[in-house]
Amino acid sequence: MSIEAIRAATADVRDQLVAAHHNVSNARERLAEALRTLTDLSGNHSESLVPRPLLLVDDQLAGCLELIAGSLDGIDRFLAGL
Repeated sequence: MSIEAIRAATADVRDQLVAAHHNVSNARERLAEALRTLTDLSGNHSESLVPRPLLLVDDQLAGCLELIAGSLDGIDRFLAGL
């Protein structure tokens, strides 16, 4: 495999990571909308309508974004070194 082929394959991985970051970010934004709606509706109830698992999902999505960003940094450093 040539350096050009490695660069192309790595650039493709980078593109996929950028798309993944975008998708996870959008998912997190949509989840935030749902959480805001449930929080607002909770005002009319004696107990919160926000299920704890949804709060955990937000934390997990934040972690995914950090991992993807770290992976992108690593890919960029690798590509810069080629």
